[in-house]
Amino acid sequence: MLTRRSIVAMLVAAGGFATAGCRSKPPEVAAAPAPLDDASAAALRWIDAHAILLSKLDSTGAPTDRASFVAFVGSARVLGVSELTEGTHEFPQIVQNMLRVLSADAGYRGIAVQAPMAEAMELDRYVRTGRGAPRPWLRALGSHWETQEVLDLVEWIRGYNSGRSTSEQVGFSGFELPSANHAVRIATSLPDSVAGSALNGWLRRELGCVATGESAAWGREGVAADSTFWNRCGVVAAAAVDSLAALSRRRGASRSSDDVTFAEQMARLIQHHVSVGLRRLPRHEAVAEHILWIANSLGADGKLLVWGRDVESGRLTLEGNVVQSAVALAKSLGDRYRNLAFTFGEGVVRARPITPGREPGDERSIRVRMPSAESYENVLNRARLDAFVVDLRTLPTDTAGVWLKGPHAIRLISGVYTPDAPGAFETHVEFPANYDGLIFHRRVSPAVPLKR
Repeated sequence: MLTRRSIVAMLVAAGGFATAGCRSKPPEVAAAPAPLDDASAAALRWIDAHAILLSKLDSTGAPTDRASFVAFVGSARVLGVSELTEGTHEFPQIVQNMLRVLSADAGYRGIAVQAPMAEAMELDRYVRTGRGAPRPWLRALGSHWETQEVLDLVEWIRGYNSGRSTSEQVGFSGFELPSANHAVRIATSLPDSVAGSALNGWLRRELGCVATGESAAWGREGVAADSTFWNRCGVVAAAAVDSLAALSRRRGASRSSDDVTFAEQMARLIQHHVSVGLRRLPRHEAVAEHILWIANSLGADGKLLVWGRDVESGRLTLEGNVVQSAVALAKSLGDRYRNLAFTFGEGVVRARPITPGREPGDERSIRVRMPSAESYENVLNRARLDAFVVDLRTLPTDTAGVWLKGPHAIRLISGVYTPDAPGAFETHVEFPANYDGLIFHRRVSPAVPLKR
């Protein structure tokens, strides 16, 4: 199995495939797909009999139409979705429709995307209060999130939350925390007229321990590598939360209380960050802790939709023992963690093209090669429905079930692509060992980047 970084390194270093976009290259003529073998044909019949029409999750669907999807989610506290192929127009719309159903029918109160936590809290503030503007913060999350489709999702959440109480609103979060620098800036940026010069001075001086502590996460030597240093920073972070919470209580419903509350929320994120840093967790366990912290912030039994890029939401381990956060989540939550993988049949995606011996180019629309003969998509592309969800938790023991269990190849296009090395953009998965179900869209179009 290949990670995003290993794909780029391999293809940049290699010169053994044809240059993508060569002007003299004749256009590819799509050949008719080969007939399926008996096992694949049996798998296709099972898919056709069990698939849930994806359009039943849109805004026009009645609760009875959504019942099968809600039954699949069940009592799961976290539903993870892996965006195996990135850069499509369709997937964010699917996420929006799932969130609509989950918020209305299953008590879900948040979505967490694979992006920096502190910066995403600015978008959470926007969708809950209308304060700020979403475009700059989508840009801060990274180019993957700076699209019209993600902006539409954010604006839908804002519209949903308007007029609802805090407990009924849907939050927007990120679940990666490479740095708490933005959180520290917010926690220390209240004017002296609000926080007082003494408290502000203390916050600005003492919360500097966070930046020093982050150096330890990268294996640097010195005081930051000493657990006693992290312990002291933990005391500081807890005191910062207490001080800002007390300030918020004193100010009550005053005009600036929202700024104080936001600073307190950032301080709580800093406290969580220090706690995870002190435990020296491997990445997949740290990310799982971030996701659980977000879910807990939504309430004692807060339910969360998690949008993971590539295979982040899959219960699997990649080459080099790279473990995905879903492994730790499933261990912690058991059956209250459920997940889906998104894939497609054919179409065009927004990605950075790779050519031999060069770094990936700027994003553009690239047509994706048709599925390989032994892949899941080769079967799914012949299904009766154009777009569907299918529950793969309980497969039959017959030929169809054995084939569907796999492992078989499935596309993994994580921000970079060339049609000249299709095998480099596949990985092998198993159902239901790695995923409980699958979302399929026969034809996709490219995501639309926001204009600056």
